[in-house]
Amino acid sequence: MTYKKLIDAAKLRARKVSEDALDEDVKRTVDYVLADLKRIGVNKDKYLKNPEDPLIIEAVLAYVKAFYCMDAYHDKWLACYNMTLTKIKGGDYR
Repeated sequence: MTYKKLIDAAKLRARKVSEDALDEDVKRTVDYVLADLKRIGVNKDKYLKNPEDPLIIEAVLAYVKAFYCMDAYHDKWLACYNMTLTKIKGGDYR
């Protein structure tokens, strides 16, 4: 998945279908998650440049959903992100 496709998937997960000023905010949120994954030791060149691994992609999408879903499910999406990080930490992503 290219970076552009990841941004588009994140916008879809946030139920954002129009192009407007919030696109840059979604991009910053995706960049935040990629930086967080790099922080925990995920190999940037192998897993983060053009992510194909479902755990990496779902980590990004879960965090975006948690960030934009300020309702009764916010905590569940954030817990999903944190659980996915735990799975990634236990895997061979270095």
